Amino acid sequence: MKTLHFDCFAGISGDMTLGALVGMGVDQEYLMQELGKLGVSGWELEFRSAY
Repeated sequence: MKTLHFDCFAGISGDMTLGALVGMGVDQEYLMQELGKLGVSGWELEFRSAY
């Protein structure tokens, strides 16, 4: 098991958080599946390479 500790003393935006997770290798399909569990409608997520 791996543990990730966020120490966002000055805050962090949602897009920065998602970008960091994907950049660390979190599976995109898994991330979409888990976000879907939040029960929040009206959002979409697009994955593009910055390179």
